[in-house]
Amino acid sequence: MRIRQLIDELRHRLLVVPVAFVIGGIVLAQITLWIDRTVDDDSIPQVLSTTVESARSILTAIAGGLITAITLLLSMMLVAVQLASSQFSPRTVRNWIGDRTQQGAIGFVLGTTVYCLLVLRQTRTVTDGDPLTPNISVLVALVLGIGSLIAVVRSVDQLTNRLRIGSVASNILDETVATIERRERLMPIEDPAGGRPGGHQDGTESAPPSGAHPVLIDSSGWVQQIDVDTALVGIPEGSTLYLPLSVGAFAFPDAPIAWVWPVPMEPQMSEESVGRAIAVGTERTMQQDVGFGIVQMVDIALRALSPGVNDPNTASDLVAHLGVTMLKLWERPVAPTMQEMKGRTVVRRDLDHADYLHAAFDPVRIYGAQDPGVASTMIRTLQTLRAEVERRGLPGPTEPIDEVIGQILQAVDASELADFDKQRVAALVTS
Repeated sequence: MRIRQLIDELRHRLLVVPVAFVIGGIVLAQITLWIDRTVDDDSIPQVLSTTVESARSILTAIAGGLITAITLLLSMMLVAVQLASSQFSPRTVRNWIGDRTQQGAIGFVLGTTVYCLLVLRQTRTVTDGDPLTPNISVLVALVLGIGSLIAVVRSVDQLTNRLRIGSVASNILDETVATIERRERLMPIEDPAGGRPGGHQDGTESAPPSGAHPVLIDSSGWVQQIDVDTALVGIPEGSTLYLPLSVGAFAFPDAPIAWVWPVPMEPQMSEESVGRAIAVGTERTMQQDVGFGIVQMVDIALRALSPGVNDPNTASDLVAHLGVTMLKLWERPVAPTMQEMKGRTVVRRDLDHADYLHAAFDPVRIYGAQDPGVASTMIRTLQTLRAEVERRGLPGPTEPIDEVIGQILQAVDASELADFDKQRVAALVTS
């Protein structure tokens, strides 16, 4: 669990890939310089040979130009991050910094620059002592320089395309759908004794009994991952593990993140095992947190509906993407809250279909009810979702969909829209 968390953090660090390219540039420079020292100049074809003066000129030109290119790429990325924070959502910044194309372009250009500087340092005439004419190294530098120019152009093209709202929404949707597909089932809060699947009870049945042993967390943060198999390894056979927090919930310091019943003979061992199984970080991630993808899309829709932006078409676009997300969730069957694994029992809390649906549409409903186009898009999207559930026999329930449609109609009716706009929205349901 900790290793996967570390890998995800490294993937979204801007310096990881560039540092790897820099190391590669250093190694490649040593290899080509060794070849230049080993190979006799007379055995090199005339078309590949060079002089010390021309080598210095070429390497200086490439290194100087690429340093300017690196500045350009970093400036463009900072502008893109600023636009993403202000126009879309601050939560999307992580995706922009972690873009592999941008990291690869910066790393390739930076690695080529370091390569040229190292070769330039070793280029000497007879009067300088230990003469070296870097024929092969200059040829490699030319190839890397051309590749760097292509990488810069590719990076600019990628960055401009990613600034389109359709591209932003599609990238978030793809990542959210991938997270959904990694989960075989949804985990609703239900009666562990065999209550109605998908029912959302008051949660008292999944509360730990009095006297259960708490597993505390030292620092606060967001629950990023829960590995049930790892957690169950550390508790005795026949024990029950209660997990009160779901992925995406906020854990308070010195508060229980799990309970073990009955109290184990070696509590410290159980605490260490459960602690390793629950990854807590300073921000939410898309490793297991489906709700985080929904939050990002909702954030963009709400910013589009704000008076400062006033872009209802963007909000409607995001509503359609939220509908696709809900459809993927409705394809997942429910699973019991209480499960027996390896002779041990785990009782979990998690979000069900209705929770995800309300998280996606309630904020947009509150602000989008003032715009007939956005309200109509929400109703059409939910009607399409309901029709697909019935046509394909999906395991997700239809009651929450009807409930949200009714709430949208009530919000539109209570808004300040003209009567004909209200009637037009209401006609979508009656037609």
